[in-house]
Amino acid sequence: MDIADTTYLLNSFIEAIARVTSYALTDREKESVVRGFRQFHQRLERISSSTSLRQLAIESKKRQEDTAKCHHEGKSCPQNAIRGFIKAFTVGFAVKYGLDTAPHLISLRLFTQPSLLLRAISRDTLSFASFLSAVIGLYKAFLCAMRRIHGGKGNDYTNALVAGMLSGLVAIKLDRNRSRRAAITLYMVSRALQYGCVWLFNRWAARRQLKEDNIRGKAMKRAHSELTMASPAGHSAELRMSAAGTRGRPGGHVKWSPEPRAAGNSKEAKQDAGSDEATKHITRFIRNHAPTALLSVSVAVIVLTLVFHTDVIPRGYMNFLSRTAGYERFYPRKAPTALKTIAYDIRRSYESGNSLNSKVPHGMTTKEHISAIPIARDIIGALDDNIRHDFTACGIFHPKTSSCRMGMLSTTLHCFPIALKVYTPLNAAVLVLFKRGLFLKDPRGMLFKLVKSSVRSSIFFTLLVTGIINGACGMRQLLGRETYFGYLASGLLSGLSVLVEVPSRRVELAMYCFLRALESGWDVGVKLKWWANVRHGEVALFSVAMGVLMTIYQNDPTTIGLTYHSVLTRIFGRN
Repeated sequence: MDIADTTYLLNSFIEAIARVTSYALTDREKESVVRGFRQFHQRLERISSSTSLRQLAIESKKRQEDTAKCHHEGKSCPQNAIRGFIKAFTVGFAVKYGLDTAPHLISLRLFTQPSLLLRAISRDTLSFASFLSAVIGLYKAFLCAMRRIHGGKGNDYTNALVAGMLSGLVAIKLDRNRSRRAAITLYMVSRALQYGCVWLFNRWAARRQLKEDNIRGKAMKRAHSELTMASPAGHSAELRMSAAGTRGRPGGHVKWSPEPRAAGNSKEAKQDAGSDEATKHITRFIRNHAPTALLSVSVAVIVLTLVFHTDVIPRGYMNFLSRTAGYERFYPRKAPTALKTIAYDIRRSYESGNSLNSKVPHGMTTKEHISAIPIARDIIGALDDNIRHDFTACGIFHPKTSSCRMGMLSTTLHCFPIALKVYTPLNAAVLVLFKRGLFLKDPRGMLFKLVKSSVRSSIFFTLLVTGIINGACGMRQLLGRETYFGYLASGLLSGLSVLVEVPSRRVELAMYCFLRALESGWDVGVKLKWWANVRHGEVALFSVAMGVLMTIYQNDPTTIGLTYHSVLTRIFGRN
């Protein structure tokens, strides 16, 4: 299986390379920053959410009042930029060279063909090294230049945004590999959207928290002033004396409290309370369920694209999906034709005005019915001569049985072992590369976590694939006909399978699916002429994504996840 052909493995591969590269670029200064950020992150997790939001807003306001200044101790601005250029180019060249020679080393071809070592020093290797050095070195140079232009006035938001966009604009053009450039751009865009949305949500929640604190503070001051004015006059109807616990005890005190009925009957108070309660529910829903909702919508987009616009799906990704879903068993190298047959049959039903045309007529086998479809000639041999299904799509999804339930069981039993083969090596590689210390301290516990994580992820993937395929069968049986809505509903409902995963993994999986949905949705729009491809569009997207990420990294690092922030710190350091 080609690892670059699958969305999940591709992005995991990019992140793994980024981590390895970050360790090669790090030094003592950067590691001290990483340790400090981890300690701060742990302290932040120990305090309450409301206090976190309040502290976040206070720190944001303080940062906006601070002056922008360079933080690269011991180095001048030119030295910092030049050092970034040279070190990044060296590391980028070494990483790309190692990736190119590793397969030959594993296959032992290097011992019989030593010339492969020289072939690895290619234009593509130099292109990747130039890209990495420009991203890091130009960002450092542009950031220092922007601070000099502003004279240290204001904050670093504008400086980091402009520096990130300019460095991204130049660097991405240096990478001549179009497929790699597109993959990196999509990954950066997804991360920029993820952390950009988190940043906006945190700003909104923090401002809301400060607003509530101000309202409470004003209410307490007003109550205190009313208490001060009312208590000498003896307004017992408006005040209640609370002397509980004061009798018979030295040091007991009398506490005056305003009568709550006057405020409780206020219409404005009720409206404010209702608004605050609604805001709390919305905030809680977004925090807990936004990744699940995003993944469900992304899966629905992918399913609709897969069935009705098969031609825009990349061949490698289609091959991966056909293998995991089991189509390769039935239609070797013909899975796209099978899906195109379903789309053709549904379109024919809608164009004829008879949505029941997608049903297999009584007295006719599925093979006889599908053989009348012109584009289905390549898959006829996989169909049984004596089996009849209710719908054309059912005959294609599970051709060896007429029962949708047996088809679901077959999909489940086939998909789970494949998913386990994918997730177990991937999790093992992460354990060996990035969690060696924890593994050496507690090997048995880490192995148990490895097995548990792999099984959980495999269950998620199996439920996802089974829900997509057999969920569509269920919708056909429920509605009695073939509809676009059936595939939309099966995609949305199957996305709920992510609830099997731990919350931290849901965000990552949602972003992976969103990445593919974003690409598929754009390609479908181009195909339907809703919009057109823009020349050098990936350059502009990478530039904007780079600017957004660097702005957040430079000014609000707590917005970025701990692992990803550590990678960015090791790569870009303190500036």
